[in-house]
Amino acid sequence: MLLLGCVAIGCIVQAGSALVVAASDSTDLAKAQADYLCDGAGDQAEIQSALNALGSAGGTVTLAEGTFRLNGNLNIPSNVVLEGQGPDATRLEWSSGLMQCQGKENFVLRDFTTTGTGAFFIQNCDRVKVHNVTATVDNSRWGGAFTLWASNDVMEDIEFVNCKAIDCGRHGWQSDGDGSVKTIKNIRYIDCEAINCGRDSRFSPHGQWTCGFQLAENANIEGCEVVRCYAEGNFEAGFIVEAAPSKKGIVLRDCVSKNNGVKPDNYYNGPDEDMYGALFGAGFWLHGDMTLINCTAENNRKAGFAVWYPSSYTKLYNCSDTGSEVGYKFDYTDNVYVEDCTSRDAGRYGIYAANAGKITTNGLTLINPKGDGSKSNVFGISGYPVRESSFDIETYGGGGTAVSCPSGQNVQFSGTVRSNAGQPVAVSGSVDTSRLSVVPYSGEAPSPGVPTPTPTPTPTPTPTPTPTPTPTPTPTPTPTPTPTPVGNPDLVVTDISWEPASPAPGDAVTFKATIRNQGDAPTPAGTKHGVLFTFDDGAAGPGVWSDAHTASLAPGASVTVTANGGSSGATWKAVEGLHTVNAHVDDVNRISESNEGNNVRTEEITVMNAAPTPTPTPTPTPTGKPDLVVTDVAWEPASPAPGDAVTFKATIKNQGTAPTPAGVISGVLFTFDDGSAGPGVWSDTHTASLAPGASVTVTANGGSAGALWTAVEGAHTVQAYVDDVNRIAESNEANNVRSEEITVSKTAPAPAGKPDLIVTHIWKPTKPVPGSDVMFRATIKNQGTAPTPAGVISGVAFLVDGRLTVWSDTCTRSIPPGSWVTVTANGGPSGTAAWKATAGTHTIQAWVDDIDRMAETNEENNRRTTTLTL
Repeated sequence: MLLLGCVAIGCIVQAGSALVVAASDSTDLAKAQADYLCDGAGDQAEIQSALNALGSAGGTVTLAEGTFRLNGNLNIPSNVVLEGQGPDATRLEWSSGLMQCQGKENFVLRDFTTTGTGAFFIQNCDRVKVHNVTATVDNSRWGGAFTLWASNDVMEDIEFVNCKAIDCGRHGWQSDGDGSVKTIKNIRYIDCEAINCGRDSRFSPHGQWTCGFQLAENANIEGCEVVRCYAEGNFEAGFIVEAAPSKKGIVLRDCVSKNNGVKPDNYYNGPDEDMYGALFGAGFWLHGDMTLINCTAENNRKAGFAVWYPSSYTKLYNCSDTGSEVGYKFDYTDNVYVEDCTSRDAGRYGIYAANAGKITTNGLTLINPKGDGSKSNVFGISGYPVRESSFDIETYGGGGTAVSCPSGQNVQFSGTVRSNAGQPVAVSGSVDTSRLSVVPYSGEAPSPGVPTPTPTPTPTPTPTPTPTPTPTPTPTPTPTPTPTPVGNPDLVVTDISWEPASPAPGDAVTFKATIRNQGDAPTPAGTKHGVLFTFDDGAAGPGVWSDAHTASLAPGASVTVTANGGSSGATWKAVEGLHTVNAHVDDVNRISESNEGNNVRTEEITVMNAAPTPTPTPTPTPTGKPDLVVTDVAWEPASPAPGDAVTFKATIKNQGTAPTPAGVISGVLFTFDDGSAGPGVWSDTHTASLAPGASVTVTANGGSAGALWTAVEGAHTVQAYVDDVNRIAESNEANNVRSEEITVSKTAPAPAGKPDLIVTHIWKPTKPVPGSDVMFRATIKNQGTAPTPAGVISGVAFLVDGRLTVWSDTCTRSIPPGSWVTVTANGGPSGTAAWKATAGTHTIQAWVDDIDRMAETNEENNRRTTTLTL
């Protein structure tokens, strides 16, 4: 995802020349071989002359080992490489001026150190690479050591690799701009460092806000990857974005941010802000469409991870903070998702959420926050409550109340609180703690761990070879496409559908997506194949997601998934108007793919108050026509062997402006290598009208030799042809065919591993009364590496005070690895599925697979216990 599609600079500059510039203190050999020799004063003149001499064909200017002293701007042209011999060998010392790149494209800057005033100012440029450069620049100018500036322009394809901003008097990096259009797309920061930016000096005015990586100041950002980058000792935040600009697709992976917010507590921030000390002071200061994976914060002044401002849609996975004042701060924000994250030894709060809504945590561990003397984790404060949120937490110790949630508005808690406080849980308002267990704290805590590196490998940056000089200019050759990596899956969304197909305002709409693996390797079993659905990028309501599918998807195979969760539930509340629906498969990069840039599909949905009434005239004047296309082809089994009987399905969509006629067959013909791999099959059962924008999946039910194809060894082309005999008049009759490849081999991968069932939640009434009938439910999860066997009962026994009371034995479907299901008691030894409640405090235990119907990897983790007081 980082480098695919980038133009190789070597291809760009091969048509030019190679020139050498020597410094005044370069070796005699370097001077003898140089085309230009500097005298140690105003050296930008010789370097500029060499760059200009390359002409429009471009080429390479190599700076020899030594120190170059500059006192004016260096203007970088297009199609060039400016390189040194490495940051420790080639040094540019500036008394005035800077490295200026304005309105250029296709250039590389690499392998040197720049100091003094010599910052990088890259304005309205495309296809830029800055590699292996160290900047230690002063406070003489605003911006960053590396500034990207879009001025009434869209900049694209900017890459920083192994660059460092050390002891700078300004930001390390800053993305900024002005004008009506100010967008920067496809930025990559790989193995970069921002250390001590603003710590000892800062530009004035406004230098009091100096940070390490300012990823979005005023410019809109679309597509930004930050991988293995490091921020430490910066005046304010380590990594930061401002709220105002648009931010789409920003991903930080395996980044570390330590000891940021070094601004003294008595530092006055006027006239900008009438306050003292750090305002941000965070390891990661976040907002917008940002995803953090395996990121680490440590000992930051204000917060490890802070999300602020409304409509955030920020997601954190497997992140950890140690020792920051607040581990996770969610202030004046909404739509934040946190999964498998940890706060350890926070200086005050493990989590602080105020004036925040639609916050979801799934596996947030809070270990020994010091607290403020009365509470150690804050879920709302007086006047600024938390709303419409769900917190699945595990707490260990801490100072004072472990869960403080005053005046909560539809807030749910689950998990376990381990605390010896006098009042471990203090809540009021509409707060459900029925799934939150409280037990004494005995000093235990999960052992600290280093975040596991994400499975998505970071490709080696595109090489930029030194071009071979050419005596006469020749046309720039067409860049050789980067070969697609082999041996990886590649997930795409082939269709989006919803129910109801024509929603009215206020309807609860369920979304589905058909995802296909078009790569050349199966997806990993046990890994979530997630899909995030968003609506007008969040402006039309909170997103929903599907995260239940964890079975391996073979090359060429497809599956349709249904939204089953979201910050406000699994359905979207329809809003009147025309809206853009985005379905983003593998949105948090759980799966390493050969192409990370093709995961999003966009559709439009129209929500109207009432469907138009059909004109009763027998022959109405046409106002449009349907247009049928095939959006996906799937087959079962997904990896057939020779001789297997294969069933084919196709998802067809009406992308026209009128419905298909009711009662007319929407047929699909499937052919195999145009008939040379066996007779075709067809589907001819669907006769219902298909509304504009609606989809349906049909299954082959007939054929000249039956409804099943007999698999033939080899790779074959499958064509699905909708309306193959032209039963329906369409606006476009030429787009009815979709082709896919199916591979039939003699060997199929053998399943490995075993299931492992656990109980994640026990559901019970919030306030039962003695004598009432209590119905129990339990959520069970397969955390193993193989699905549970289909047809075998995944049973749950419910015990009250150690006595078997009721059970559930209705679930017999296969549960894939990573998936879960909620079951309800349907029977018991007394013949009833309910427990007659009695006064007192009772121990409720749910025991999955209590009679060992299936073999598991761990037979000792099948029970979960909670208490119920009447």
